[in-house]
Amino acid sequence: MLLEVKNLTQSYLLKKHWYLKKEEIFIFKELNFNLKSGENLIITGESGSGKSTLARILCMLEIPKYGEVLYKGINLCLQNVKQKKELRNKIQYIFQDQKLALNPYKNIKRLLFDVYENFSLKKDENEILYFFDIFGLKKEIFNLKPFNLSGGEAQKIGLIRALILKPEILILDEVTSSLDILNTQKILNFLKNYQQKQKVSYIFITHQQEFFNDFLYKKINL
Repeated sequence: MLLEVKNLTQSYLLKKHWYLKKEEIFIFKELNFNLKSGENLIITGESGSGKSTLARILCMLEIPKYGEVLYKGINLCLQNVKQKKELRNKIQYIFQDQKLALNPYKNIKRLLFDVYENFSLKKDENEILYFFDIFGLKKEIFNLKPFNLSGGEAQKIGLIRALILKPEILILDEVTSSLDILNTQKILNFLKNYQQKQKVSYIFITHQQEFFNDFLYKKINL
């Protein structure tokens, strides 16, 4: 099994008033699901239901209160910083707002090359240009900073940064929210074809489930 989530629970301590004791507020309780290589999962729910929190736990950016997240039998919740870094190229998370997620002080070319360097990979500008062509990006944006990009362009750069690593699990948080209908269809068609070649598993967090009807998927509603 590629991914197993067992009894996953997340909660926070919250003090509603300064004179009251802290209360434990549960985001979600005892989630259980699994994912095989090449399978897909859609996570839906109202805003604030814990969708992005779940994604952050799955990609080791947050530790749950209880439960286990097993990647090929390895409990991700028990890994140290070094071990998490070694596993992070296998599980990639594309944030909803990539303009905030990308380092604002670096240009796009540097942000893309950083991926190769951070994971000791050989730089491959031809690979980047291949993705630029697929996603309709112009090479001129290499010298731009993230704040110069449109929301859709930033989303595509985030996707390219993840694809460079050839992850086994790709978590996409509202990947269609910054894209028009035409670009949404192009991206989803690419992801479907890419999955057939690479056997990657997708976890889609979305309010627009209808866009994913061409994918076979499991579903969790938080």
